[in-house]
Amino acid sequence: MIRSGLFKLSLAALAVATSFTATAGISIVDNEQGNFSIGGDVEFDFNYQDNDKADQLNRGKDSNYNQTGRVLVEFAGERKTESGHYLAIKAQPLMDSNGEVNLDDAYFSFGKQGGWDLRMGRFEAYDMFPVGQDTFLEYSGDTANDLYRDGAGYVYQMKEARGRATSAGQLMYSQSFDNLYIELASVIGERADLFGTNTSDEKVTYHGREVESNKDAIVLRPVVAYLMGDFRIAGAIEANLVKDAVIDSEGNDVSDRIGYGLTANYTLNDLSVNANVAYLDALNEKDTSVGLNVLWKGFGIGYVYGVNDFDAKSGFYDGKVKIDTFYASYEFANVLDVEDFSIYLGAFHTSLNEEGTRLNDGAMFSELDDKGARVRFKYFF
Repeated sequence: MIRSGLFKLSLAALAVATSFTATAGISIVDNEQGNFSIGGDVEFDFNYQDNDKADQLNRGKDSNYNQTGRVLVEFAGERKTESGHYLAIKAQPLMDSNGEVNLDDAYFSFGKQGGWDLRMGRFEAYDMFPVGQDTFLEYSGDTANDLYRDGAGYVYQMKEARGRATSAGQLMYSQSFDNLYIELASVIGERADLFGTNTSDEKVTYHGREVESNKDAIVLRPVVAYLMGDFRIAGAIEANLVKDAVIDSEGNDVSDRIGYGLTANYTLNDLSVNANVAYLDALNEKDTSVGLNVLWKGFGIGYVYGVNDFDAKSGFYDGKVKIDTFYASYEFANVLDVEDFSIYLGAFHTSLNEEGTRLNDGAMFSELDDKGARVRFKYFF
């Protein structure tokens, strides 16, 4: 058990915690028993985005300029034992520039140093579709990386069970064996929010039918990764084990979804290359995504291709919807000679094209040709 004294801060320590300097984190307690530290980062963006035409998901706007950002504060504590075991906690409150307060990571873990780890709470598991330096990366429609919505192309990226779900908890076991790493992550609880959130003027649908949570889901995500010198490769599967956890208005099992992914990375000096592929077998729909990105000396460039293949049995759409996305960015590091302070320039271009037949009025894919640019200011403290 972590002794409460490890996390009790004296007045002097609190004074230090409120006077951050240009360093990456401040250790409040650091001794042979463990440590407690406070750190975080600041990120603010100035954005321009342009859509060829507005759609029902874009609030009628063709283009917009805005400023977004947030401040993340990290509280982290770790207790070590003479036997080589440890207990650790982490909490990351997130203050958005729009006035909202959210939470990034919040978890408790314990295990053996250099060996196994059991983690519970809110966090992200292994990244099976890394996109590199994604200063500004969006896709056609209004679909987030881990959220499916009707009327928007879905770029599946093996993230439905990666973590940080709105209404579900997480439990993950991981272990390292020299160059081999294994991980079994799970998301437990309601998963209807995967398809969006009901609002007063818009209902959450899948293939035009309203969906609802019927049971709590258990989604498992095993990952195996292996490191060979400068090359790393990983494979994973994610699948829901509970039948009829999410159903539509006709009683169909919308939660019957299984995904497969493979990612590879090559890193040498200033060069880093990622190659990814992901495939999802869902109800009356098959989604495939591939991605390639390169980072070299602060410059990043990438491409992501997604295709959604709908079955006529969906009653929604018959055929394929394809999404092409290009993005690039550049980092100006250590601005003003301040370590951990960077300015990023980023841009993207994405397009969605229909190659099938709409089967009802709800299948409203918009053939968009979208682009955007961003200036990001980021500082780790």
